[in-house]
Amino acid sequence: MRAMALMPILVLAVPLAAAAASWKEYPQPQLGFVVEFPSEPANSMGNYKTGLVTSAAAHIYSVKDDESVFIATVVDLPDRKEEGATLLGEAEAMLRQLGDATSVSISRVEPGRAAIFGRFITITCRRSHPTDLLGQTADTVRAWFKNITGADCADGSRLMANLFFNRGRLYLIQGMNLPSEDTASPAALRFANSVSFFAADGSRNFADTFK
Repeated sequence: MRAMALMPILVLAVPLAAAAASWKEYPQPQLGFVVEFPSEPANSMGNYKTGLVTSAAAHIYSVKDDESVFIATVVDLPDRKEEGATLLGEAEAMLRQLGDATSVSISRVEPGRAAIFGRFITITCRRSHPTDLLGQTADTVRAWFKNITGADCADGSRLMANLFFNRGRLYLIQGMNLPSEDTASPAALRFANSVSFFAADGSRNFADTFK
C-alpha cells in the first residue's frame, strides 16, 4: 500500500479512505501473477497477434469505472521462453504507436535474485500519432490493443503500462485514465505498479505479502 499525502480538507478523508480500502489482490496462480483491482475483475480471452507472434492466447482481466480502466493481459508463449527480450520490445513498440510516449523506464518486481525486470511506459493516446512500425497503421494498432484489452485508447487518455516477460508468458499490466480534466489521477499508476509474481514453485515472496 503506497502512502498518500494527507488532504487539507478533512471532509474528504472518509471517501478517500473508503476508495482505497476497496482495492485488494486478485491472485491468478495458474498464470503466475497477482495484481490489485478496485473491484472484482471481468475475465475474457483474446488473441495476441503481432509481426513476431502469429497467434497466442491472451487472458484478460479488467475493471472499468467512470474515470479509469484497469487491464491485466497475460499472453501464453510457452515455446518462446528464450525470446523474452525481443517479444517484450515488440510489445513496447506496439504500444508506442498509440500516441505520444511521455515516459519510458525500466521497472522491477521482486527483490534480490528473484528480481524480474521489465519496462514501464506512459502514453498520451493520440490517433493522429504517426506510426513508425513496419506493417502497422493507426487502425491496425488500435485493433490489436482492443483485442488484447477490450478497451479503446481514446484520444486524450493517459495509459500507463508495466510490461514483463516471465517463464514463457508476456504480462501487460495497464492502467488508463480516461479523457477528463484529471488524467493525472493516481489510480492507473497504482494499478500498473501493483503486480507481483509467484515463484516457480508456486510460493510468493515475503515482501509481496507483508502489509
